[in-house]
Amino acid sequence: EILQELVGDKSLEHFRNEYEKLHRALKKSHESEKHLIKKCRELNAEIVQNAVKDCSMTSTEKTRVALVGLGRAGHFHLQSVLQLPHMVQLSWVVDIDESKAQRIAAEQGCRWSTELGEALCDVDAVIIASATDTHFPYIMESLRANKAVLAEKPISHELHEVIEAVELAKSRNLPFVCGYQRRADRHFRALKEQLDAGAVGKTKLVKTCSRDNPLPPLEYLRSSGGIFHDMLIHDFDMLDFLSNGEEPESVTAIGHCYNAEIQKMNDIDTCAVMFKYASGMMAMVDTSRDASYGYDQRIEVFGEKGMLTAHNELTSTVELATSAGHLRPPAMHSFPQRYLQAYRSELTEFIELVRAGSDSEAHAKEQVAMLRHPGVVRATMAAEMSWKLGRTVQLAEVGRYSESARSVPGKMEAKNMFGDSFRNYENSERQEKVAATYGLMHQNQTVEFVREQREKWMKFNKGVFTVMEVISMLDDLVDDSDPDVDIPNSIHDFQTAERIREQWPGEEFDWFHLVGLLHDLGKVMALPTMAGKDTLPQWAVVGDTFPVGCAPAEDAVIFPEAFRENPDYHHPVFGTQNGIYEPGCGISKLMFSWGHDEYMYQMLKFNGCTIPEQGLNMIRLHSFYPWHDKGAYSHFDSPEDTETKKWVKEFNKFDLYSKADAVPDVEKLKPYYASLLKKYNLDGKLRW
Repeated sequence: EILQELVGDKSLEHFRNEYEKLHRALKKSHESEKHLIKKCRELNAEIVQNAVKDCSMTSTEKTRVALVGLGRAGHFHLQSVLQLPHMVQLSWVVDIDESKAQRIAAEQGCRWSTELGEALCDVDAVIIASATDTHFPYIMESLRANKAVLAEKPISHELHEVIEAVELAKSRNLPFVCGYQRRADRHFRALKEQLDAGAVGKTKLVKTCSRDNPLPPLEYLRSSGGIFHDMLIHDFDMLDFLSNGEEPESVTAIGHCYNAEIQKMNDIDTCAVMFKYASGMMAMVDTSRDASYGYDQRIEVFGEKGMLTAHNELTSTVELATSAGHLRPPAMHSFPQRYLQAYRSELTEFIELVRAGSDSEAHAKEQVAMLRHPGVVRATMAAEMSWKLGRTVQLAEVGRYSESARSVPGKMEAKNMFGDSFRNYENSERQEKVAATYGLMHQNQTVEFVREQREKWMKFNKGVFTVMEVISMLDDLVDDSDPDVDIPNSIHDFQTAERIREQWPGEEFDWFHLVGLLHDLGKVMALPTMAGKDTLPQWAVVGDTFPVGCAPAEDAVIFPEAFRENPDYHHPVFGTQNGIYEPGCGISKLMFSWGHDEYMYQMLKFNGCTIPEQGLNMIRLHSFYPWHDKGAYSHFDSPEDTETKKWVKEFNKFDLYSKADAVPDVEKLKPYYASLLKKYNLDGKLRW
């Protein structure tokens, strides 16, 4: 009877033979115990059902995936994919290194590309394991193509971008999983199960230890985003996991750098962080980039009834005991060995989530679970701010939120003075004027035009004025490219400076305050008071910048259609991707569309300004949104540009979100900023 229930599938021959043997043995030994026969039949039915499901699956019914990034993280995801041949078909690999993509594609029998867009046409899901600063644009491109996404952390270093990604995934009802693989680790899950079951009662203190081994390559560290966003964010996600989503109220972080090369990156290699929660729970995290004794990953939860501990996973369970003492084997060498199972489980669960469909319970749970991502990034930003400022930081200081579907804040207030979203170029009240300005800019900013303006304006012979005099001139200017504000530009300069000063206080970073004040002063080129007969129209002064001499990144700029009327668009050299530049030449080597950013950078250099170079780069590149916000033109990046971009993005969140602040009392602020002008050699009359 059991054998008759087996389907006639040749691939089930093994099951058929085994159950024939079992059936004969049962009939011979337990003829009267019919319940054993029944149990055997039930078990058989379950196995046959699973076997038929697996064996009948063709390659087209497997989940087709594209793997983006074939470096350090991509390698581990590739190995996980290869362990699931019955579930996953690797259809595409994508990497900016063409030779690497070709080689891996040939080895795996799949297609390859250097552009994600090409791969999105025939896959079900995308695994993103590329360079950190490409995660967000690749995530958004994939979600807009209605693909399920598994992305390595971080989603982004910018809170508003994390929120944007989560909201897009939810609005399209798509699976979106961020690769915090520790949640899939069997040891940490076992600890979590006991914790939720009340094994230690109310949680009082959580301790996590996360020490890396070996020291990661310096090249990787330069683009990693720093120890907070690269390492500690894993621990902060685990705290979210263990606390069931409770967001901390405050954080204190201290750290030190023992490695001279890492110190050059303005980062640290060893750090301790403490969080305080409204429930009374406390959490302590210690981390290091380099633990000589092995990969150290431990968790301890102390509660009112006892303590739970997840110890290190060792290379073996054998312990030697002699009269000299006890000798235990070492911890795992590094994360590929320690989290091998977690990576596999993470991918398996993601594929199962995709297969289950949008009507499944698993999908509904993940749509709620993804709401945690902004909170984890917010905690990370707060901890980094605490270290930089040398003080406790309240999480309320980081970003602005309104309540969402989750009990913790989940959505940033991103509204301009008209109630529209910041940088809303689709239905702002200033839409017509803004569109006209960008249209003229994209039509007329050519290589020839920029060279003419550089020749004209970099003589700095338009007049001699103090900074405060120029700020007063800007009372007469409202930026025609800005959909967010209709207040004088001088007010916005003080708003930006004061917001920076609030979150980066202290003499160590006072140059940053000054950058906030100075960043837009180049807009005086549009005022007859300064420029006289050389006054420029606003399309040659304001707005997002882009490199001339190469093709525009049309998917990363606003109002791109106007470029088709630009003479350089059809030029045999200027109209190509690289144009007059070499890949990897460095962003500093690019010639930008003429505007206030480039002019102000050159003017400050000419007048002997002593603001650090990272501050001057903020001024020069803060309007280069296609690069620092959308990831375009990154093929021109040099290794140094990773650090440059980090500072520019840090500045831009103040430039953007300060637009909703109350108007400051400028007269009360002037003495402080006058002292900074003197400190950085900008007091007195300057040449403009």
